[in-house]
Amino acid sequence: MARKTKDDHLIEVLHVAEMYYFEQMTQSAIADRLSLSRWTVGRMLESARDSGLVHITIDHPLARHHRLEVELTRRFGLSRAIVVPAQGRLEATVDVIASAAADSISLLRPAPSVIGVSWGRTLAQVVRHLHPGWTRDVTVVQTNGGVAITRNDLVGRSVVMMAELGRGRAITLQAPTVLGSAQLCTMLRADTTVARTLEMASHADLLVYSPGPADNGSVLVGAGHISPGDMSRLRASGAKADVMSHFVDSSGHPVDPDLDARTLSMDLEAVRRSPRVIAVAAGLEKAEAMGAALSGGLCTEVVTDSEVAEAVLSNRTTTGQQE
Repeated sequence: MARKTKDDHLIEVLHVAEMYYFEQMTQSAIADRLSLSRWTVGRMLESARDSGLVHITIDHPLARHHRLEVELTRRFGLSRAIVVPAQGRLEATVDVIASAAADSISLLRPAPSVIGVSWGRTLAQVVRHLHPGWTRDVTVVQTNGGVAITRNDLVGRSVVMMAELGRGRAITLQAPTVLGSAQLCTMLRADTTVARTLEMASHADLLVYSPGPADNGSVLVGAGHISPGDMSRLRASGAKADVMSHFVDSSGHPVDPDLDARTLSMDLEAVRRSPRVIAVAAGLEKAEAMGAALSGGLCTEVVTDSEVAEAVLSNRTTTGQQE
């Protein structure tokens, strides 16, 4: 019997690959047709992929970048990372990330009974992608005070809408997130309702927020809580991100103790102690903020796009106008 040449083997591998991928035959059916063992067919298909004879491409906007997910998880000690491709337009990227985050939250098992949520434009988009009945009997707690002025009514209502869609209840903080004085902030924290809300947020099964950039695009600047001059001063002090209204440096620590004392929000140490914290960020403008949240240990999971992930991993971070 003539011995098989290298070309003969390649042709046989090609034939097996065509039957498997084009004709959609099972490995068992291919083995029966060619009088081979199923193990041999499996090895041939593996060889076809390893040699580059077969390329598998998932062509979908939500197709994930597993290499970046693995690198983020390893470098920052995350329990999970979801990285999807950046789209052609920022609006499209935000939409894809919001959809991925909504799916991730909806599919959590066991389903969280208490979720702490920091409002914002990105989180408003996440809520928009949640389906009615995505869970039931959920309690959604606001992690930081609100703003009087927003560019999108959904921003202010996102906590309530998340609870309504989850057939549950919302517990909000009916106070500004930045107060006029530390004394006033301390008095509000002593209020029974406010104290109970922040305590519940601190012990939530899940926290969800979007790290905001420390620049004039911040919703806190738009709402008048922080002036452009204040923002310049915060930047000069090393501010890299807004995490639940706390302006933090690259290590996740507040850069302005006086401002932080006037900020009505759950404590950052409580965020670090939380069992599950998902940080959601879309667009390269969020890379610096996401990097600070990761380096500061302020999340256990991330949902982001490939450009943000690449920038964080290579320390190429920028600021922008998206929150």
